[in-house]
Amino acid sequence: MAHQILEQQVDSPWDGARFARERTTGVLLGLSWSQVITLGVALGLMLLLVFTGGFPRGFCTALVLGAVAAGIVVPTVMGRPLIGWAGLWLRYLVRGARNQLTFVRRDGTHDHDEAPTDPSSPVLAPGETSTSRDEAGRIKPGAGARFRLPGEANELRVYTLPSGAGFVYDPRRGEGIVCAKINTSKAFALESFDAQEDRTANWREAISAIARMPGVARVQHADQTTLISGSKVMEFYNAKGAEAANEGRPSGEAVNPFLHAAFVELMAEAQDMPVHETWMTVVLSRDKVAKRIKSLGGGLPGFMNLALSVMTTIEGTLPASGTTVQAWHSPRSLAALVRSAFDPQASVVISERSGDWVGVAPGSAGPVAMEVFTDHVRTDGYLHRTYKVSEFPQSQARLGFLEPLIFVGDFRHTVSVVWVPRDARGALNHIQRRKADWRTTTRLLDKLDRPHTLEHDRELEDITREETELVDGHARLDMAVLVTVTGADEMELEANCSDVLSRAVNANCELRVVYLEQDSAMLAAALPFGMVEM
Repeated sequence: MAHQILEQQVDSPWDGARFARERTTGVLLGLSWSQVITLGVALGLMLLLVFTGGFPRGFCTALVLGAVAAGIVVPTVMGRPLIGWAGLWLRYLVRGARNQLTFVRRDGTHDHDEAPTDPSSPVLAPGETSTSRDEAGRIKPGAGARFRLPGEANELRVYTLPSGAGFVYDPRRGEGIVCAKINTSKAFALESFDAQEDRTANWREAISAIARMPGVARVQHADQTTLISGSKVMEFYNAKGAEAANEGRPSGEAVNPFLHAAFVELMAEAQDMPVHETWMTVVLSRDKVAKRIKSLGGGLPGFMNLALSVMTTIEGTLPASGTTVQAWHSPRSLAALVRSAFDPQASVVISERSGDWVGVAPGSAGPVAMEVFTDHVRTDGYLHRTYKVSEFPQSQARLGFLEPLIFVGDFRHTVSVVWVPRDARGALNHIQRRKADWRTTTRLLDKLDRPHTLEHDRELEDITREETELVDGHARLDMAVLVTVTGADEMELEANCSDVLSRAVNANCELRVVYLEQDSAMLAAALPFGMVEM
């Protein structure tokens, strides 16, 4: 049996698959353009000092300047050159001086969604429709609503599609956003190895197909551990029992009366229960499909029509991978995801709502207050810290290697995977430039009689493998993984972060705090809008 399993693994098409290392090639000797330009300016100043100051005064001053420039420009800390950190610190200090590190919701808005004025269903299943078209069949967008988010995210406006789903429009970037509630047919870890391989291959094809769709700018797939009330779990349990009864299958008390009674008692006493909320966000670029939008009527209605066709395609693409679109989030359910991201305790109250009042009014989605620090943010009595996966497994990554991060504990945390499709021709040109940079660095190392490091040689392997995959027809996707961890206070936050970092070791991943950009990092990771700058 062991021999069969070993043979099965050896013959797996995923054998030898590994992730590329964090890029270190740079333009010259691993230096980025900003470093090379800064060193060039420093070298010019050194020559000027030597010519104007003479020897030894000008020469010594030039040496001091060169040493200082090299000490500031060349070193790299946590994947970023010191000069890059200096720019981030300067931007952070300027924001603080302009009072841009704090956000307080303006007076006159609802702090709590006690009596929203525009109830609507939270999610509509594929095929369900509502009326938001005129007599000619054209979409009527309406006025839209703001989520009242901090910073530039406050420009987001949400509209209702004819299907009842929410369509979020970002006028600043010219992007449209739709979000699907995703359901899996069976837990990945419970599948056999062959089934896991099949699901992984189908998932790869699904993501590749979505990324190739015209106009797709980003795809975000997120798993959020959240809290809901015990009554909501009981409601789901009863619904599944009724479904089984209609199909003639035993369930609940008929299967095991003792366990059924124990479960009912547990749910009656439970204040909140951890569950996993999974969503997929697709971001569409208006500029990339301007002609098609015009053919569909132009303007925002044409953009919304395009989104409807994309949603239909996605519904038919995912099932082969073991995932389905359970529903498309409406404006109120999107607002509920946003609200619970800033205030996790609100998710328990939100989960108890039913009927047309399920979810949250968009105007109540944002935080009441938000304060940004160097390594975390504080919103509505909770602290949040966002990490980026800076290094993926360098040896062969097992299927489902991110599971330790997703199922790390019952505390609130969100794991988001973001894919950004790139044009195939542009990607090939980019790889050729990287290869030319690598060769330039190699020739310079040879001239300086410096040995080649294994990391430098492996960089060429990564470049060659990416080029081979592109030539073979695979989609070019840039990927980022973000993890947001939440705690009620500093001690709880540190404890939760410690658990996440420990499980990251089990996943063979390296996590890095997104210093000085925690607000934008949280908006990118914990909110269903795919607001990621790659």
